[in-house]
Amino acid sequence: MSSTPYHFIRYSWFRRVDLETLAKDLSSSFQVCPLDRQQPTATSVIGRDIQEMFLVKSDTLHVYLSQVRAIMFQKEGKPFTENDVKLRDTIFATYRHSTSTPFPWGFIHEPPFEVENQQPDQS
Repeated sequence: MSSTPYHFIRYSWFRRVDLETLAKDLSSSFQVCPLDRQQPTATSVIGRDIQEMFLVKSDTLHVYLSQVRAIMFQKEGKPFTENDVKLRDTIFATYRHSTSTPFPWGFIHEPPFEVENQQPDQS
């Protein structure tokens, strides 16, 4: 069993995610909670796109969603369930990048995680 909780951030870079549509799509399989945050004003440029507007909960995996990033995390280090993997895959498909910029300043790798009841490869 994994002892370190999973934590990974994904980004959409220059494309803004339609959060209302994404939240509606995810609500058919996951618990989606709108966050009670102040709406950014038209003049507040800094932070408008990164302000988390929804919290999505699966079995052990949770995700904060904003227009340009998704923060995936676990409260306790546990193996992913089938639903967790489904949520992770959806986030990876929607937020396609693992760095906050397209410039090659650094390389970020996803932390390892276990999947519940997964059989080891028998190659």
